[in-house]
Amino acid sequence: MEQISIKQYMINYGLITSSVLVSFSLMLFFLESHYEQDSVAQIANIVITYAGITLGCLAYKKANDNKIQAGTVRKMGTGISLVIALVSIFYTLFLTNVMEPDFMDKVLEISYNQTMQDYPEALNGMDLNTFIENSKPFTFLTYPAILISTLLFGFLYSVVLGLVIKTKKQL
Repeated sequence: MEQISIKQYMINYGLITSSVLVSFSLMLFFLESHYEQDSVAQIANIVITYAGITLGCLAYKKANDNKIQAGTVRKMGTGISLVIALVSIFYTLFLTNVMEPDFMDKVLEISYNQTMQDYPEALNGMDLNTFIENSKPFTFLTYPAILISTLLFGFLYSVVLGLVIKTKKQL
């Protein structure tokens, strides 16, 4: 009996899911709605990610004679999430450096305007240029945040998924 490679499933389904996520992000970019923080786009990203993890684990289970352990699901879910996170970081780097070099400035401007509208006392009379200059050094935190959040939510989802799709022990 040949050994089925978990790694290959993680890479394949991670890349497939990533390509769908990048396509969705490009659609938002070309529709010029990538600055909006609406919940529909966030929910769509979560659904696409979780669907990719689920489909990858179910495909592995089917190829493995309908047998899968919860630990394998956790490993696969986290691996798929890692691939998604890495591709997302590369896409974000491409977006912020090639497609729209002033992306972070616009995001900070939107953040300033939103904070000024909701909590003006938090800014202590700071103007837009000062806010952007003070915030710019921290924009690099976007990349580790993408990695950590994608891995965390992928791991947590795969733990729950593992409890649902694992092979039940037969008497």
